[in-house]
Amino acid sequence: MAETAKNQKTFEFKELFYVLKKNWLVELIIFVLILSAGVVYTRINKDYYEARATIVVNAVPGSSTSQYNDTVLSKMYLVTVADLIKDDSIIDRANSRMGGNVISASALTVSYVEDGLLIKLKYRDYNQQKSEQKLEAIIKACEDIADGGEHFPASITIKMMSLKIKSAGASDDSKILILAFLVSIMAACTYALLMYFIKDRVSSVERLESVTGKKNFVTIEKKKTGVKALPLGEGEKESSYIDIDLGKLSDTLIYMSDGENNKVFQIQSTISGEGKTTVSTNLAKALGESQRKTLIIDCDFSKPSIHRIFKQHRHVGITDYFKGEKTFDEIVKPTGAENVDLITCGDRISNHTIFFASPKFKAIIDEAKTKYDFVILDCAPVRALSDYINISAVTDATLLVVGSDKLSARDLDYTVRELESCDANVIGTVFNFSTSESKKHYYNYYYYKKKNDNQNK
Repeated sequence: MAETAKNQKTFEFKELFYVLKKNWLVELIIFVLILSAGVVYTRINKDYYEARATIVVNAVPGSSTSQYNDTVLSKMYLVTVADLIKDDSIIDRANSRMGGNVISASALTVSYVEDGLLIKLKYRDYNQQKSEQKLEAIIKACEDIADGGEHFPASITIKMMSLKIKSAGASDDSKILILAFLVSIMAACTYALLMYFIKDRVSSVERLESVTGKKNFVTIEKKKTGVKALPLGEGEKESSYIDIDLGKLSDTLIYMSDGENNKVFQIQSTISGEGKTTVSTNLAKALGESQRKTLIIDCDFSKPSIHRIFKQHRHVGITDYFKGEKTFDEIVKPTGAENVDLITCGDRISNHTIFFASPKFKAIIDEAKTKYDFVILDCAPVRALSDYINISAVTDATLLVVGSDKLSARDLDYTVRELESCDANVIGTVFNFSTSESKKHYYNYYYYKKKNDNQNK
């Protein structure tokens, strides 16, 4: 249970901080735009004036036999009068006094104080004199209706106690600016959260190493030229291949394996299209050119393609060995590349996963280790098949190929944790299709150390 909880994706503030830092320009633009809109609004927004008045409601019983006295009756009618003031009948009467439809009920605020039998009125207008005139017209309309007596069974008297004007424009400007400031911060943070949960793509070596916690061995530039068409086998789909110089990566692996039993390398990716097979093939060729006898095994049953790169057919391969129809030597094919041999997938089988879990797969690896300096396993992406669970058990080290802008930080983090949960020894990464950092190449410490050691001899 503890292990399961550990492997679940959690919200991490350091990742959110990275997203904030990565998208700072967009966030700054959002912040400035919203804040500027608030500033512009305060500039074009006119100061308004607020006329305030207080009226008192006095209700007298219509007959001497009434069960209510003046105070109780006034309290009963206080709410009724307050509601009536914003009624269309009052507004219409007030507009008649003003000589036109100039008074708006939305500009009128009504509140009451029950104990004091007071009703407080506020009316806003952009003209100081008109705000007072309109409020007076509303009060006069109330008095007319009260004096008419047709609305109330009791005798209602409405009297204006006070009327004053107060300028209130400046206070709203400060409120608008504060609100714009808060909204701009919230909008920028919301954008960062959206990028964190939706589109936090790994697009730099810095981000790659931060998420994986592993050293990036080499950064490969995105190439638009040098694509070679591959010959097609029977029933195969069209593919392409890019020739990449991975000599420095092979030197790093050679140094890491020197004096140690590190021969079998698993090449992994999270999803298809990150260049895993291209890296596997070019790495095998680079090791061969360094006079290391290398065997590359196509373990990607989801999308086998290495046989096309070396102009071979996939028939006679892993599945034939598994069925007991061929020996190890009979499934090994020369590639034509210096010191590089190949084992293909072979014919398709309904459940190839049982092969990777069987002793026969370990037997292939054990025999390959006795005959080759390096064994490169091109494996199916972690998100495509679960073959990595069994393959990791027989490999010495794992290289993770990550395509720039191909997947989110959360997906990459998931891949690393999945591999490590299967005891895969993830030694580092290869950052592929780089554009933003095409001039920056990162190689493992071991390579530089070896270079320095050679210079000191």
